[in-house]
Amino acid sequence: MNIAIIGAGWAGCAAAWQAHKLGYRATVFEAAPIIGGRARKHSSQALGQIADNGQHILLGAYQSTLALMRELDLEPKQHFHRFDLDISSMKADFCFRTAALPAPWHLLGAPFRSRGVKFSEFLQLQQLQRYLKKQRWQVQPGTTVAELLQQTGQSTRLTQKLWHPLCVAALNTPIEQACAQLFAHVLRDSLGADRSATQMLIPLRNMSDLWPQRALQHARIHTRHPIRAVQRQGQQYLLDGQPFDGVIIATNAPSAYRLLQSLDTEKQKLDFANQITSLDYNPIATLYLKPEKPWENPHVMRMLDEDLHGLAAGQWVFNHGALNNSELYPLIAVTISYANRLQGHDKTEIARAIIAQINHQSPWPLPTITAFELITEKRATFIAKPHLSRPHPQTPWPNVLLAGDWVHNDYPAVLEGAVRSGIMAAKALQPH
Repeated sequence: MNIAIIGAGWAGCAAAWQAHKLGYRATVFEAAPIIGGRARKHSSQALGQIADNGQHILLGAYQSTLALMRELDLEPKQHFHRFDLDISSMKADFCFRTAALPAPWHLLGAPFRSRGVKFSEFLQLQQLQRYLKKQRWQVQPGTTVAELLQQTGQSTRLTQKLWHPLCVAALNTPIEQACAQLFAHVLRDSLGADRSATQMLIPLRNMSDLWPQRALQHARIHTRHPIRAVQRQGQQYLLDGQPFDGVIIATNAPSAYRLLQSLDTEKQKLDFANQITSLDYNPIATLYLKPEKPWENPHVMRMLDEDLHGLAAGQWVFNHGALNNSELYPLIAVTISYANRLQGHDKTEIARAIIAQINHQSPWPLPTITAFELITEKRATFIAKPHLSRPHPQTPWPNVLLAGDWVHNDYPAVLEGAVRSGIMAAKALQPH
């Protein structure tokens, strides 16, 4: 079976690898000059080195991604800095850590490893977990994360210090807007699972080289090759005049919509395509700082108190200077989710505000910053609001599948969702 995969992000690369396992011949078309999609490497002249287009972090719960790496003979422990869940503020006034113990003791041991968390707040956390388990991790349709937290008696302080940062990191959507069901799925597969699932993984090398390149080793790859239209010819599809038995569209949502429109004008099928237009997006920004010397801060990741309305908008700071084996050594990365508030502001102004934010909150002053780069993904993720209609991967066209973190699945727009969607799309192809 000869298939085309449009897009070489994590969804497209996972689809190509799964297609190879099924014995299919895959041709991958990528409009950009490099592969990786939203998790790609970025050659920075300002920093004088290669960085990712944003600071990414994975969870131990991302089983499909980690299993795929192992299939490709890439042992995750060699490519990630892995550590037990640690949500600690830069000011050190709040710290929630799990214990290095088997489940469920890793959570029960958290009170002894945490700081600034009242015992009553641990009981509130357990109350939320018991409620979700009793409901089999299903919540009332239309519920926001803020409403779920209120229903389960979470304090204002615990919400601000723990639940809001976790929700923003996972869904790129504030708790007042975020879908509680998607958040419940994330909690189910992390805090509701074993110790390894709650662990955090920071890549030690750029994301394009992490596994996507190896996943494409058996495919024909065409970079700098945008596909403008897909034409149907009998039981086959034509892409730039080449015939294929099936097509996996693994692009971003707007590009997928344009390609589906090119296929047919039948109303029922166009109604399916129109689902895609209901998605709205939030940007994510990453500020990379190049210090004159490695930062003395010994912690790899710390949480910042953010200004919800101003430019001191940093939420998480990552110190690659604390990782001698990181390719980004000694850079410092600061992430800003739902980064709309930064639009229209000068990059230097933003960098100065975040540097001041770090210095105000950190016990370890930043070294002199010699260079910086602010990278913003304008359509980083869809806004994960309740009642969101995400298109099913199976389209009305035979053997035309959708793949991407925006396609219907249990997860919000995270890399694990993209990988799962690519694998499922390849498995759903029907040989003639």
